[in-house]
Amino acid sequence: MKRILTVLALMLGFQMANAQDFKKVQTNMLIGQYEAAKSEFDKVIAKKPTAATTAEGYYWKAKIYSGFNKDAVKNPTAYDQVKAAIDEYIKLDQDKGFPIAKENGQDPFFDVYLKSFKDGVNAFNTKNWKVASSSFENAVNFSDIIFANGWSSSKQKFDTTSLVYAGYSNQNAGNVDATIGYYSRLIGYKVSAPEYVDVYRYVLVQYIAKKDKVKFDAAIEAAKVAYPKEPWSEYATDYIDKNLSIDEKVALYDQRVKAGDLTEFEYQMYGDMFMSGKTDDKADKFIEKAAEAYKKAYEMNNKNFAAAFNVGIAYYNQFNLLDDQTAKNIKSLQTLNANKPAAPKDPKKKLAFDAAFKAQQDSIKKLNLVLDPLIKSKVDASIEWITKSFDVIKDKEKLERTEKSVASKSVDFLATLYAFKRDKLRGKDQKASDEADLKFNIYDKLHDKYQ
Repeated sequence: MKRILTVLALMLGFQMANAQDFKKVQTNMLIGQYEAAKSEFDKVIAKKPTAATTAEGYYWKAKIYSGFNKDAVKNPTAYDQVKAAIDEYIKLDQDKGFPIAKENGQDPFFDVYLKSFKDGVNAFNTKNWKVASSSFENAVNFSDIIFANGWSSSKQKFDTTSLVYAGYSNQNAGNVDATIGYYSRLIGYKVSAPEYVDVYRYVLVQYIAKKDKVKFDAAIEAAKVAYPKEPWSEYATDYIDKNLSIDEKVALYDQRVKAGDLTEFEYQMYGDMFMSGKTDDKADKFIEKAAEAYKKAYEMNNKNFAAAFNVGIAYYNQFNLLDDQTAKNIKSLQTLNANKPAAPKDPKKKLAFDAAFKAQQDSIKKLNLVLDPLIKSKVDASIEWITKSFDVIKDKEKLERTEKSVASKSVDFLATLYAFKRDKLRGKDQKASDEADLKFNIYDKLHDKYQ
């Protein structure tokens, strides 16, 4: 304990000695005699060079040149001296709470803050993002010190404008991490003015790109509180879409369905994910899942023509997959017949050969017999849902771009599907074939109406 007290006493004595060294500098500064203060400062440094690198030395140098900086035209290099000296002073005295500046004035801090802000605005206006971001970084750093110590007449805790400008400048300069840093501070301060909504959007997009779920979740919760009317669920689904595997998406979807907390929009977004996430080996599984999600969106809003249309397209895609398989089976049968070996001449052997070859043919034909009812069900389901979509918008006097696109595609898909039914039924059920042909003609004639 005695040793600690001795060290503290030595430090205190050293600080008091330094303060005494600059006493005349202090006196001249109090009466605004900057030249005289500079002269006294030089005398101290000449007598004791090490005093220049003490907290007192750096502070008084910054303070003196802050005085000269009041006439920047006469003293064009004064600001550079202020900035260099105050930066060093901060390093030495910040942990102690800036006692020297608190006792003798904070002019150098305000000089740097105001000059940095002004330079930042000028650079921002000329789109010199590198200079703007550097200048506003200084403005933020010095405003933080000023507000944290209560040196400003304003009682705010941070400089919103400098933070925003620092963020915008770094964003335009392509400094992603720096931008996130400034914007995250604004989010942490719960800013919620209309002009700051893009701050939240930017941070969410970047956390999606970085796959940082913890920070993304925190940011989106803050966004919901600050701007409750904004569609933040779009960002949540975007995070899922870009960062989860298709199987993880299905698992999460099933979990959310069970919880019963999905919105119409979220159901539709999951449908989109499943449609785009299908793979060759799991195509049917994910298309079925997409149809399920789209149906639920439509159930929540039967005017959601896009959801209904997408259900129809999901079934149409399944129909195509099955139809392709049917075509492959037919080709396999044709290949089998084309490459049929010559039958043995021996009647008994020929009989066995023909039976074996027919069994091969029948095995392929059976595949299509199984597929036919599945294809019919997918065609009928596709027609049902595309018709539901078309019925919502077909009689509107003026269609928006998306509505027009869906209407145009709907009549083409319906024409194609009814043509398929017509041809499939021809010779088997002529009445049903004729009815399908009538429907085909109705939709085929509408092709140009929605172009």
